Amino acid sequence: MSFLSDAEQQKLKIEKMIVHVVDPQKAFQPKDELPVEGDHVGFFEARIIDVAVSAVHAFTLGSVVRARLEDIAMKRVTFQMGAQEISRLFMDEHKGSASPGAFFIFQLTAGNPDVTFYSLIKYDYREAVELDSANGKTKLRQIVQAFVTEQRAIQKSALVRVENGTAQELVSAFDRMERAPDLTGYFKKFLSVKRNRSDTELSDDLIAVLRETLMANKASLPQEDVPGALREVRRNLAARAEVDNNAVRESIIVAAGELPEDQLANIDLSLSKSLKSKNLSGVTFKPDPEKLTKSVRVRLRTAEDVIVIYPHDQEGVTVDRSVDKEAGGTKIVVTTKKKLIEDEPLPEKSRTALK
Repeated sequence: MSFLSDAEQQKLKIEKMIVHVVDPQKAFQPKDELPVEGDHVGFFEARIIDVAVSAVHAFTLGSVVRARLEDIAMKRVTFQMGAQEISRLFMDEHKGSASPGAFFIFQLTAGNPDVTFYSLIKYDYREAVELDSANGKTKLRQIVQAFVTEQRAIQKSALVRVENGTAQELVSAFDRMERAPDLTGYFKKFLSVKRNRSDTELSDDLIAVLRETLMANKASLPQEDVPGALREVRRNLAARAEVDNNAVRESIIVAAGELPEDQLANIDLSLSKSLKSKNLSGVTFKPDPEKLTKSVRVRLRTAEDVIVIYPHDQEGVTVDRSVDKEAGGTKIVVTTKKKLIEDEPLPEKSRTALK
């Protein structure tokens, strides 16, 4: 996920951890810090990476969680004391119909001594049955408090980057109990965060991702028609109740048609790169239909430096493009049934912007 760089994902290590039971029907009981050892360490590192979605939220002024994480990072309080206070604060907000779970706080490093990460995760309690072999006998053993690999087992998560003792404003946050990328009221209040990108802004970023990915894979598209493929993908996504990375990939593959494995791999690579650059990795949101169904604009430039810009839905209607076999070039015909709205020389500034 793009909240963490590729290098950070590879080097991410848990340094400290603590867990508290959170149950609206029970009083808070502070727990000691847990030893960081055993196979479960790698298990939780993988889960933290799984939910490290691109940031769509930012801290608001006066966040107690942000301040306490800075206190821990600067060693003004011990990890155990600071994490207990944050867990108690979560428990105070965790009331009413909130479901019981386990609230983890992890302190992590990723190879840079100036940067510390803090992961806050509320995990489901799950009942599981383990196959156990001992003394040559096989038996089943019930585990009441089990933590499983599936992402749906994680109810809530937040990942914070602290650099030189200062918690960065952007927060990677996920909440299974609310329509993505929004957070439930009590989790948002606990963190003191707000959305820093609207669904409309996310849709704008998505359009840029689609254009970049299709342009990078133009040779794989039918007739190398980027505008046509872009229009098809945008309309497909606009009709969905929500859009995630898998939906984006699926729509691009459908527009591209049947492709060999190497070309599919190229699409996956360029899509992943573009999603990261636009901070959309792992982000799920409700698309803005008006944005996505708005006609794609096509820009043509000839060898003679003639520039034509038009809405793609006018191709074949008022704009005709055809191969000029005699001249060996392309013939572009623009027909309007009304008078020209503009026909004047451009100022130098406008001419520069068109280049």
